[in-house]
Amino acid sequence: MKTVFTLPWRVIALCCAIFYFPLTTHAQIGMGPRQNSYTQSFDGLPATGTATWKSGQEYFPGWAVYRTKGDTIITANTGQGNTGGLYSYGATGSTDRALGSLASTNAGQFTYNLLLQNNTGSPIKSVEVDYTGEQWRISNITAPQHVLSFWYAITSDPASVNTTPTNNKGWTEVPELKFYGPKFYSAGGPVNGNAAENRALLHHIIQTEIPEGHYLMLRWKDADETEADHGLALDDVTVTWHAQAVDMPAPLPVELAYFNVSIKGTQVELQWQTASEDQNSHFVVERSHDGKTYEGIGMVAGHGTTAQTTNYTYVDQVPLAGTSYYRLKQVDEDESYTYSKIVSVNRKVAQQVSVYPTITNGELQVKSGVRLQQAMVVDAVGRKLLEQQLQQITPSHTLDVSRLERGTYVLVLLDEGGKRHVSRFVRR
Repeated sequence: MKTVFTLPWRVIALCCAIFYFPLTTHAQIGMGPRQNSYTQSFDGLPATGTATWKSGQEYFPGWAVYRTKGDTIITANTGQGNTGGLYSYGATGSTDRALGSLASTNAGQFTYNLLLQNNTGSPIKSVEVDYTGEQWRISNITAPQHVLSFWYAITSDPASVNTTPTNNKGWTEVPELKFYGPKFYSAGGPVNGNAAENRALLHHIIQTEIPEGHYLMLRWKDADETEADHGLALDDVTVTWHAQAVDMPAPLPVELAYFNVSIKGTQVELQWQTASEDQNSHFVVERSHDGKTYEGIGMVAGHGTTAQTTNYTYVDQVPLAGTSYYRLKQVDEDESYTYSKIVSVNRKVAQQVSVYPTITNGELQVKSGVRLQQAMVVDAVGRKLLEQQLQQITPSHTLDVSRLERGTYVLVLLDEGGKRHVSRFVRR
């Protein structure tokens, strides 16, 4: 005999509802044992028009935006737009994007959240966070400096952490990773967030323990601040994790009053001042093209131990094109050393000269739209290794670099107007 079970209609309706409305789940970035870093460039954000990014949902794996108001879109913006909302900042039509927002009474406040999980098989003891803060808009002349603040939380259950932008309970703020917008109390309008003067590279090591299987939650918070908000954004986020504690470079043992960089014609000038020094042997000036990998390009002698104010200047005579980053490596008399903050500068150089191949076994080919007089090859610390006079009337030149040892070098070409054209190449 067949037995038939009959369910009440309310139970049937409930079951249908459960299957019709799936549970919302969030992916997380795995912090694995083999690859100990993660990077997000945000270049997948829309370069034109709009896209849907609802509060609490992900656009990229691990990345969710939380809002205090109900808008659901992200809009491509060059800094022209002044309406509150979530934005994909960048130059017109460019795929180089940054994630930002304009908090306001109507649009609410925002946080950009990243979820990671420790899958290394052991506790994580420290986490390095690097990112670039960018400013794409000045709201108006009465608005003070605004910020993107940075917070983190560690938990066994991400759902237990309050993600409301106005609620900080359970979150720990990291002041060293707070991005201060560089432009304020100025006439309102768009600014180029990719320009060196409108961006900053931030780096800090968080000393904390993340048990195996637990989650690390990171968030950048754009609060609704005094006056209309400036257009701030983040770009090029890198998170690196370590099974052991990693110390941050200690402050300079000298009292550094300031450290500035500026463009002087075809060269870059660095100036810094110390208010006092204690057993200061010398400074090594270090330069980077990406803000991560640095090389020494020169040395400046220190003044030992002194309580007097001391001014220093170093000129980078063969600077890189585009954005360059500089820092000071201060070396004590006992050869211990510490690092300064990082400063950056952007040199826009017209591409009138091309050099190829950039990785060579022995020869470099030079094609020039201007008349060249001289070619020099210098190493990473500025020592001249090769020098060759060039025939001005010839647009093409072949340079023999086969006698150089393997390594990275700088080629300096001097045209008839005295202008320098600088390229980097690798001798393989």
